[in-house]
Amino acid sequence: MDWVSVSVSVTVSDSGSVSVSESHGSRDAALLGEPDAERRARCTDGRLLAPTRRERRHPVERRSSHAPGPSRYHPVAMRAWSPLAVLAVLLAGCRSDTNVPHRRDAGTFDAEADVPTPVEDAGADAVDEDAGVDAGTSCPCPTLPSSCTPPPVGEPAFGPDSAAYDGLLLGTFACAERTLRIAIYEAAGECIPTNLRTRLETAPELRVEIVFDDEQCPRGMDGRLGCGLALLEGHPRVALRPDDRSALMHHKWVIEDDERVWVASGNFSNRSFCTDHNDAIVIDRGPIVDAYEAQFARMFRDGQFGPTPPAEPVADGPFRVHFGPQSPIDEPPAWFRQMIERIGAARTSVDAMINAFTRTEVSDALIAAHMRGVRVRVVVSSMYVREAAVQALIASGVPVRLATMHSKVLVVDEAFVVAGSANWSMSAWRNNENVLFIEDAALARRYAARAAEVFASARAP
Repeated sequence: MDWVSVSVSVTVSDSGSVSVSESHGSRDAALLGEPDAERRARCTDGRLLAPTRRERRHPVERRSSHAPGPSRYHPVAMRAWSPLAVLAVLLAGCRSDTNVPHRRDAGTFDAEADVPTPVEDAGADAVDEDAGVDAGTSCPCPTLPSSCTPPPVGEPAFGPDSAAYDGLLLGTFACAERTLRIAIYEAAGECIPTNLRTRLETAPELRVEIVFDDEQCPRGMDGRLGCGLALLEGHPRVALRPDDRSALMHHKWVIEDDERVWVASGNFSNRSFCTDHNDAIVIDRGPIVDAYEAQFARMFRDGQFGPTPPAEPVADGPFRVHFGPQSPIDEPPAWFRQMIERIGAARTSVDAMINAFTRTEVSDALIAAHMRGVRVRVVVSSMYVREAAVQALIASGVPVRLATMHSKVLVVDEAFVVAGSANWSMSAWRNNENVLFIEDAALARRYAARAAEVFASARAP
């Protein structure tokens, strides 16, 4: 094609929106610019990040389901974009007022720099359900311990800005001598990768293997990873494996020396440690650790991320772990059905702390429990307050509070806990997820106490 005949005009309004018009012979089209957050996410210290694989495949209007009204994406003409038009839109967004530096001081978590990245292929839950928009203030980057003190096993910890929550992860790092196998959805900041580099320097035999979701860490036009994992790429004892599917690799776990596994709701992002409510627990039971090892090998070694046939959860002691996705992905997986059943059998109380909440099966079960006299309390991310599931709870009189919530926790009768990485969304059925069931009254009371604490301090819708 002869691109000499192309003319592109770019206009930036006072509000920051970008208007681009392209003339291509007799073909004219107007492309509306990205909102500020999306535009800033494309530019880092003047570097231009290439469109993601999904954007190249799906240059059409997409609509977020978390709020009614106009799409949070602007409509795009139903035709192929010329390279110059794409370049003009992206360059127009790379203005001097962007405040998203590529390199951040590893000594401080800069929560505001974690710009949420939209996930276009998330099905009905078309926003990135794991990247909250309620960014708060910075907090100090936790420091790797100078020696190994094994993290407490079987004791949940909760963030944000919590020494106990930080300590579970960094204690896991500090005790690793042979291997750290990490499955992490998002590593937006440099704090945690910097701590990993520190451990590599002090443990000469340590090898680090990381599986991550490529949409949360795309490569720029310079070929460099656009997230904190860039600090680790190229290290002789670090190996990285991206998941390049349209579904999400949504896990958050770390296996240390094949002996312990850190399982959490939080990512390696600034938000996860500074502003978002998250939970984590370390488990050292052999069958549970082995189950996580097998899932890691499937992704890292075999490059297999898609659905598997339904399988029984792995169980040991009070823990049962389910992995997804399982086929068929358009039907509720076993963990989801069993969670609904446990709500249906609740006698005294149900506490929920949840980020993405779009499944009305869950809200129906919670409303039914409320109507039969069970005390129900729900804390949900403010991003999802307009979802039909959340609105149904509010309309039915179920106590609902809003917070910068990122946990995925359910506690039934202070005896049974659901935790792990999976939100209550359609996306969770086809993402790579791990869902942890805990049948232990003492542990359940810890989670319930945290839910009560957060509920008391959260705001009404």
